[in-house]
Amino acid sequence: MHLLGFNIVSSGSKGNSTILWDDSDLLVFDMGISLSRLQGRMSLLGLRGLQVSAFISHEHSDHSSGIRALHRRARADVYTRPRTAEAIGLDDAFPIRDTVVIGNFEVKAISVSHDAVDPVAFRVRYGRYRIGIVSDLGRVDRYLIDELRGCDILAFESNHDVEMLRTGPYSPPLKARILSDHGHLSNEQAAEAIARIVKPETHVVLTHLSQENNRPDIAYSTVSQYLANRDVRYASLECASQDRGSSVLTLDES
Repeated sequence: MHLLGFNIVSSGSKGNSTILWDDSDLLVFDMGISLSRLQGRMSLLGLRGLQVSAFISHEHSDHSSGIRALHRRARADVYTRPRTAEAIGLDDAFPIRDTVVIGNFEVKAISVSHDAVDPVAFRVRYGRYRIGIVSDLGRVDRYLIDELRGCDILAFESNHDVEMLRTGPYSPPLKARILSDHGHLSNEQAAEAIARIVKPETHVVLTHLSQENNRPDIAYSTVSQYLANRDVRYASLECASQDRGSSVLTLDES
């Protein structure tokens, strides 16, 4: 029997990182935090001694600032799109054009719409389980929905409340960027997509909440009410935070 673990270490504009692990491998999805913070969470969860591999969704610093330290000091292999590796300045990253198999994990990169050179979301297969990790996109394409439908764990961006953004302190160009097809998803957009993806067993974690243009209670109520109004069932729903991340989720593969 294998035990699959999932935890978001940090989520937000100041840094993002999510980890998946079993008894042999630990996969890091995005590394916009310090190595010491990641290692602190690993120590807290008793995850020392595992083989570490990292996947970077795009080059923005809140997703990649700590990858050089993880790569060089922790000797982690890094997988990302070639243009993203070039933008970050990683000459020895492994290209991920479709899928990569590491131990019992199969990781697929899925192109998304964001203002980066070649941004992706990730879908992970682990035995009969599927995990979706989606952040930083301005629109949800049908292909993404099809790839993620039926995930057992779904981490999905719910960046902003549209009214808070429109009336908030950001400049008009920045507001336009966030609201564009290459920006970030609103709570309503997230809810619509999640309703098309989840099954009754899905654990949902809302990610990348804006500290200026959203609140956890607003994101949670918007998504949960949308799902309830359409009788869409799921196992759990929570909001990941910048400081605490998310709860630890586990799945048994026997």
